[in-house]
Amino acid sequence: ALVLVTILGPGLFNAMLAIALVLQPHFARLVRAAVMAEKSREYVVAAKVAGAGHLRLMLATILPNCLAPLIVQGTLSFSNAILEAAALGFLGLGAQPPTPEWGTMLASAREFILRAWWVVT
Repeated sequence: ALVLVTILGPGLFNAMLAIALVLQPHFARLVRAAVMAEKSREYVVAAKVAGAGHLRLMLATILPNCLAPLIVQGTLSFSNAILEAAALGFLGLGAQPPTPEWGTMLASAREFILRAWWVVT
């Protein structure tokens, strides 16, 4: 994400785009594994034998059953995305100063750590 934000330039939208692109392979691998597991289930084979087309098999039979792992991965990745956005903001590559953001607030409070430690906690 750091390289992408460096190329795109600092800003909140560029940071969100870079983090989304970095996290995308995790979701793609998860969807692929879930589809491969669901494809061999009996109800999918039964729908195929009943004459369901490829699009109906994919959208109505397989994909809804792959949503549970995606929802779990999404909620777990959300905290990771927040920390990555804060790290980019701390380095000055995330949200710019008028926008309140965790990383930029920590970067501005860095000089007060020894005198007022409660500012950064």
